[in-house]
Amino acid sequence: MRLCCSLLLLLLLPVSACSSPNFEAPSLVDSVRVLATRADTPYGAPGASVQLELLTVDGRASAAEPMHVSWLPAACINPPGDAYYGCFPAFAAQFQRGVELDSQLVSGDAFSFTLPSDIITSHASGLGEAYGLAVAFSIACAGHVEYRPAAAGGPPDAVPFVCVDGAGRPLGADQFVFAYSLVYSFESRRNENPELRAISYAGTPIDPGLGLTLGHCQQASIDDCPASKLDVDVPASSQELDPSNQTAAGSPLHESLYVQYFATGGKIANDTVVIFDPRAGRLAHTGDDFRAPQSPGEYRLWAVVHDNRGGTTWQEVALHVQ
Repeated sequence: MRLCCSLLLLLLLPVSACSSPNFEAPSLVDSVRVLATRADTPYGAPGASVQLELLTVDGRASAAEPMHVSWLPAACINPPGDAYYGCFPAFAAQFQRGVELDSQLVSGDAFSFTLPSDIITSHASGLGEAYGLAVAFSIACAGHVEYRPAAAGGPPDAVPFVCVDGAGRPLGADQFVFAYSLVYSFESRRNENPELRAISYAGTPIDPGLGLTLGHCQQASIDDCPASKLDVDVPASSQELDPSNQTAAGSPLHESLYVQYFATGGKIANDTVVIFDPRAGRLAHTGDDFRAPQSPGEYRLWAVVHDNRGGTTWQEVALHVQ
């Protein structure tokens, strides 16, 4: 099982993007994956409705059962210490141990909920601007979900759910992802999702309707194949001011924006590429090397653009490898 965190405030680390089971190439999608979460309003005001959307992919070459995507039916509000696993003890009163839970979960890639009107005032006070926190949990499972919490005295962050086959046997990391998304609430702060105009290959924008046609890698090792640059067209207007990041004089700086690429074949050099810096703005060199798959066929490529305050957007294109 893999734990995936989609942070809707903090900069994502590569491990938070649901790495592949072998941990060698997080960009290669060859299993059940949750690649990203997007909120319609990355910062939600108290009482506001929040719509979350997952980018999920079943990259398995063959599958005994299809991947099912679902959400726990209610968001967890202001867990102790802001820790996502602080929500786990309450699950014991919601779910029966060792029985199939599929009918109790919210099915699909989208999930909506309403932030409580007192989400900020009921949150433990601390330094800085007051805020509230909601945690939404999602599951991608190529089987059936059961609640099986760790034994008493176990680690507090042990995932309390399993994905099982028809015989009740737990499935492995290539068939199960348990993810959580953090939605922060402020009285006045707002944030918009970045705009992703296009993915480009070798300097040319890819038409999402047509995809990209390219020849396959003909070398014995993919590392010996020629690489072409992937890049993204993100307008400067997507880099908003970040009130929490200030100069020594107290002036707000801008957000950081970065892109993550994923593909069902080929090789991508870097898991994460920064495209906008808080001080320098758009960086001069933001391309990422991509080597084509070694076998002809149909593949898929994704670019996921994040800002460091929870804004996220993505685009998918088809790869026609000849």
